Amino acid sequence: MFRTARWGIVATFAALLLATPATAKSPPAEGPLPVQGSAEGIAPSAPEAVRARITKLLTGADTRTAQLAARTSWIGCRTVYAWRGYNNPLGMNLFRYFEQVAWCSNGFGIYSWSRERWADISAPGWRFDGHIGSSLGGNATQKTAWTQGSFSGCMFGFCQTKVPWISLTVRVDGSFGWNTGD
Repeated sequence: MFRTARWGIVATFAALLLATPATAKSPPAEGPLPVQGSAEGIAPSAPEAVRARITKLLTGADTRTAQLAARTSWIGCRTVYAWRGYNNPLGMNLFRYFEQVAWCSNGFGIYSWSRERWADISAPGWRFDGHIGSSLGGNATQKTAWTQGSFSGCMFGFCQTKVPWISLTVRVDGSFGWNTGD
């Protein structure tokens, strides 16, 4: 009985550790799928320091003049985020990697923008090894922030490394686009 219970515990921890990517066209019959998403606003899991910096950027940022008020394009500030993570075969989240971009537009160009990124670990055995890639660029009407992080998990001598990336593009008209991968 003890031996059976021990193998049950081993199997449970192995399920928490496993995280293999799958293609969107034909997911595997078993195994975890990468998970991803995006939304407007400050990410619910954003650290307090990130929330404070974004709030400061968004406070009082509308610099509307009479000429700008006559324009029909979007004027103001906005913040969006995207994330990439992994779930185990039981559907439990192992970790998520976040990127948040806040920007302000006067209708002609993006005059202020910032990027934040962080990891959220949800399962034992996994750790965030750090940001391993970063790129910020664009022009007056469009900005792109790209980041990549490294995660590793080891349990019972079995180790895995995952390197998710996120790309967020924001535009002068208030729209945004995102993409994630491994």
